[in-house]
Amino acid sequence: MQKKLPDPSPLDEIQQELEPLVTEPGKAAVLLDLDGTLAPIVPRPEDVTVPPQVLRLIRALTHSYLVVAIVSGRSANAARRIVGNAELAYIGNHGFETMIPGHATVVSEEVQPYLAAMGELTNRVSLEARTEAGIWLEDKTTTLSYHYRRAPDRDAALDFIREKIIPEAKRLGLKTSDGRMVVEIRPPVEINKGVSVGNLLDRLSASRAVYTGDDTTDIDAFKELRQRRRRKDNVMINVGVISPEMPKTLPRYCDLMVARTSGVESLLQILAGEEP
Repeated sequence: MQKKLPDPSPLDEIQQELEPLVTEPGKAAVLLDLDGTLAPIVPRPEDVTVPPQVLRLIRALTHSYLVVAIVSGRSANAARRIVGNAELAYIGNHGFETMIPGHATVVSEEVQPYLAAMGELTNRVSLEARTEAGIWLEDKTTTLSYHYRRAPDRDAALDFIREKIIPEAKRLGLKTSDGRMVVEIRPPVEINKGVSVGNLLDRLSASRAVYTGDDTTDIDAFKELRQRRRRKDNVMINVGVISPEMPKTLPRYCDLMVARTSGVESLLQILAGEEP
């Protein structure tokens, strides 16, 4: 049985919610997930591309907003290569890396002690075994992503990850989490998209922000923005991206919902003062 998806928010409601940011963009941060938000999910993660119109809108936003940041599960460098804009801030590896315009990528010091364990895990399950199961490993140094979207039998591939990889990760003291056809392995430190987004907002004294995302790890950022609403004069808006693979809990943390990446484009048009 196919799950019922939420309806997208009406355009007039989106415009009303975003008005405080549009009218004073110099106080506002625009925070955007990458895969599934700015760019459609594709079978091969290395083939992802952001639509030209979305890239144009992002460039326009950088000229007026306090900051535009890409917040991704990919490494900060990989996210920057995909988006191709050096004027943006990039938060990579679900918060373990931060790249501010004009500066090199900074990796959290708390992650450093676990890098050897991450490397050991990649060697404990052979490439041959992963390939036979239809699993593709994305090694991002500070995190590992085991993708099974391309597997001939996705259920069998997920069982392989649960039986062969996750137990090894736990033995090495690492943490696991599920995403859209991917299992993430990461150091067991209290850093996530929410923590890193909060640090960026504090660094820039941003009192207004909108975060847009589609997956489980984006919920941490949604929670962070909700907590910040308690501060006087703060305007924090959460936007969820609707898809058949979205976590069922995602909408409860969102103020607005948009349909797929086409809805994100309309959202960016509103932020840029254009007619969607």
